[in-house]
Amino acid sequence: MEKIKYLFFVMLAVCSVSFISCSDDDDEVGTAPAPDATGSWTDTRDGKEYGWVRYGQLEWTTSNLGYVPAAGSTLPSLTPVAANVYDDGVATKYYQTFGLLYNHEAAVAAIPEGWRLPTNDDWANLASVTNGDIQKAINLGLGGYYVNEDFFQQIHPNVDYYAYIYGFYWSSSIDDTKPSNNFAFYRKIVYNQKGSEIGSMDKTYYMNVRLVRNAK
Repeated sequence: MEKIKYLFFVMLAVCSVSFISCSDDDDEVGTAPAPDATGSWTDTRDGKEYGWVRYGQLEWTTSNLGYVPAAGSTLPSLTPVAANVYDDGVATKYYQTFGLLYNHEAAVAAIPEGWRLPTNDDWANLASVTNGDIQKAINLGLGGYYVNEDFFQQIHPNVDYYAYIYGFYWSSSIDDTKPSNNFAFYRKIVYNQKGSEIGSMDKTYYMNVRLVRNAK
């Protein structure tokens, strides 16, 4: 009974219209084809290496962004949340598995030269050329998300911020149907479920980030 109650509240929190808007996408999902090309890229800011795959005219990184600016940087703080946000206090384990969680402002600021934060159209294009299987195509992980709201702690104090259950990835596209342009679109994947969903979330929430660029 406790497990059923917990899962109910998880779904309530993730798709509650008070916080997030959710919509289905990719109703019929096939198997992602092999990429047109693969390679690697090194972020010169910190020396971290990322793999990338090419589908059509776009190249996507195959792991989540993990850039933390050096001390004294003018970029906004990319780690403004306490260490215990990540995986029940094991921040290192979360970082090694999922990279960082960024609010939208920090996500935009953290993008390295030559890459961009994907737009809704970029995500839609990826779904189109991979038979909807974006999760397998670019190795998307289930890093969950984080929001500093008492609401979630009231639901379940050890909810683990939905890591290993959902993956949320920012888009650069703003939801102009919401007040003050303070909502941005995201792509969401779910454990053991193919396809993806589109929604919009308050830009103060924290999600994982993938990079995309036009193929050279």
